[in-house]
Amino acid sequence: MTERKRLLLTFAVYVCSIFLASVFFILLFHTALLKNLNVFFYRGCFFILLAAFFSVVLMFAAAHLFKSLKISAKDFFCVFFLFSGFTLGWFVLGPTTVERSISVFMLSYMEQNDEKGIDSEAFGNIFYQKYISDFAAFDKRFQEQVVSKNIKFAENEDGYVITKNGRLIVNIFRLMSKLFNTEKWLVYPNEYGEKTIGK
Repeated sequence: MTERKRLLLTFAVYVCSIFLASVFFILLFHTALLKNLNVFFYRGCFFILLAAFFSVVLMFAAAHLFKSLKISAKDFFCVFFLFSGFTLGWFVLGPTTVERSISVFMLSYMEQNDEKGIDSEAFGNIFYQKYISDFAAFDKRFQEQVVSKNIKFAENEDGYVITKNGRLIVNIFRLMSKLFNTEKWLVYPNEYGEKTIGK
């Protein structure tokens, strides 16, 4: 086998392993595995690890099936991290966005009710009624923070308080906001009023 052919076949094994692991990753969401884990993102991250190990198993099988390819330990590490990085990227941009985005809800509602127009004030009322009240989306986000240990219930405070972990997360968000010049009212809600949003 020529070196060029060996490289092409090795590349094909990489592609097939990542593709099949991606199919396996998607199928995991249609199983009962970790159904009790209500934080979609965490469930997905766990599934990424499972599917990444599955991609390594596929490479291991290919190494035994095609001994002439000389697949080694470095190939196992490469396919593991290639799959993990690639999948985490599209998982965060795609499914995670669909699961929690206000924009997705807004566009989907307008698509299902496109017989007449709607102004922003009317949609604000619909958003409050459906997104917050009917579907309890805020309650879900709140419980996610409890599960993530960013907030906790404190009896002496008569309610929930932010934890050290939560403060660390906020500081990371504020650093990201400075680095990428995002809207500051999201990370400094007390300092910004209605007239300053977007400035």
